[in-house]
Amino acid sequence: MPEKEDKGKTSKKTSPKKTAAQTQSKTKSRSGTTAKKKPRSSTARKKRSRGNLIAALVILCVLLLGFNLVLVLKLVPNLKNSLKSDTGTAQTPLEKEIPSTEQTPKTEAAHTSATQKPSVAAQPHTDSAVQQKRQNTPAAQQKTASSQEKVLTAKKTTPAAQPAPHSPAAASAPVSHTASAAQKDTAKKEKPVVHPAPQKNPIPEKSVAPDKKNTASKKNSVPEKPAVPDKKKTVQTMQPVQPAAKPEKPRKRAPYAGNLTFVFDDAGHNLDQLEYFLRLPFPCTIAVLPGLRYSSESARRIRKAGKQVILHQPMQSVDLHINPGPGAVTPGLSAEQIKKIVRKNLEEIWPVAGMNNHEGSLMTADEVAMSAVLDVVAEKHIFFLDSRTTARSVVAKVAKEKNMAVWERAIFIDNDKSRAAMETQIKKGLRIARQKGSAIMIGHVFTVELAQLLTEMYPALIEDGFSLGIIE
Repeated sequence: MPEKEDKGKTSKKTSPKKTAAQTQSKTKSRSGTTAKKKPRSSTARKKRSRGNLIAALVILCVLLLGFNLVLVLKLVPNLKNSLKSDTGTAQTPLEKEIPSTEQTPKTEAAHTSATQKPSVAAQPHTDSAVQQKRQNTPAAQQKTASSQEKVLTAKKTTPAAQPAPHSPAAASAPVSHTASAAQKDTAKKEKPVVHPAPQKNPIPEKSVAPDKKNTASKKNSVPEKPAVPDKKKTVQTMQPVQPAAKPEKPRKRAPYAGNLTFVFDDAGHNLDQLEYFLRLPFPCTIAVLPGLRYSSESARRIRKAGKQVILHQPMQSVDLHINPGPGAVTPGLSAEQIKKIVRKNLEEIWPVAGMNNHEGSLMTADEVAMSAVLDVVAEKHIFFLDSRTTARSVVAKVAKEKNMAVWERAIFIDNDKSRAAMETQIKKGLRIARQKGSAIMIGHVFTVELAQLLTEMYPALIEDGFSLGIIE
C-alpha cells in the first residue's frame, strides 16, 4: 500500500512537469507559427498597396486623357467660329505677305516697324481689294506664301491644340479644303505676327480706313513712276539753256597791274568805326594814335583781325594852333627828348610793323627832328611811312644819308568824303600803280563809307590785275 501511495505521489509529482513541458512545447510551436505568419501578411499588404496605387494612377491618366479630349472637341468648333468672325480683319496680313513672298517674316516685320506710316496706309479692309491683289499676284507666289504661312502656324500652335491631330475629331474633319481657304486660315492665325508693329500708332483703324482705300487704289494705278522720268526730262531740257550764260562766266583775269596798299589813320578814338575796317576782305594797314582811351585795345583788335598795326606818330603842323594830340613831337625838343617820346609811344601799342606821321607838316621839314625819329626806327627795326603832309618833307633825304629805305604816300582818299570824290581818288591811285608798280593810298577810320566802297570795289580790282597787300 505504501508503495502504491508512493507511486501515486510520484506520478502526481511528475505530471506537473510533463504538463509544463507540454505547455512550453505548445507555446513554442504557436510562437513559431505566428512568427512565420507575420512576414507573410506584411508582404501581402505591400503588394496590395502597390497595386492600388498603380490602379489609381492609371485611372487618373485615363481621366486626364478623357478630359483633354473633351476640351479639344469643345475648343475646335469655337476656334473655327471665332476665326470665321475675324475674316475681315485677318485678311490684311495676307495682302501684305502675298506681294513680298521673297522676304522672310522677320524682315517684313522690321520693314513695317521702320515705315509705320506707309504700312498703315497700305492696309485696306475690303474684300474687293484682297481679291484684286490675289488676281494680280501669280499662282507661284501664292503657293510660296501659303507654304511659308503653314510653317509659321505650325510653330505658333498652343500645347492644348497639339493633340488635335490624334483625336477622332481631327480624323473626322474634312480634308478637302481649297487653297484659298487654307490661305485665309493661315492669315487668321498669323494676325498677331503682323500687327504688333502698327500697335504703336495711336490712330484708330476706323479713321485711317478711308486713307487706306485711297492709297490702295494709288498703288494699283502706280502714277508716281512716270513722274521721275518727267523730272529728268525737264532737267535735260533746261540744260541747253545754260550755254547762253557761259559767255559771262569766262572772264579772263587781266595781266598784273600793280600792288595796292591801303592805310587807314587815326585809330584809337572809336572802336565801333574801327570794326568796319577790320571786316575788309583784303589785307591792309591801320595806324593807331598813342595816348588815347582805345589806343592799346585798338591795336589788340587789329592784330586779332589779321591786319597790320603801325604807330601814327603825332607831329606839329605848320599851323601852330592845331594840336596834334598826346605824345607829339613838337619844335624846341632836343634829339634825345624826341627819341624818348617816340620810344614811349611805340611801347604803348607794341608790337608794330612801322610808323607814319600824324599832321607833321612842320616837323617832317626839320632835318634834326627827323634824324632823331629815324634813329629810333632803325633801332626798333621797323619802317617809316612819310604821309607827305607837305611838299617840303626831308624824310627821304635824311633816310638816304642814313642808308635807310622809307615809304611815301601816293594819294589821300577821303579829304573829300563824298562817294564820287573817293572813287576818283582811288582811280588816281590805280593809275599811279600801273605806272610805278605800286601805290600807297591813305584814308581814315572815321570814314565808314570808305570801308563800304572798298568792299564793293575789291572784286573788280582783283579782276583788273591788282594785288592788295601791306607794307613790308
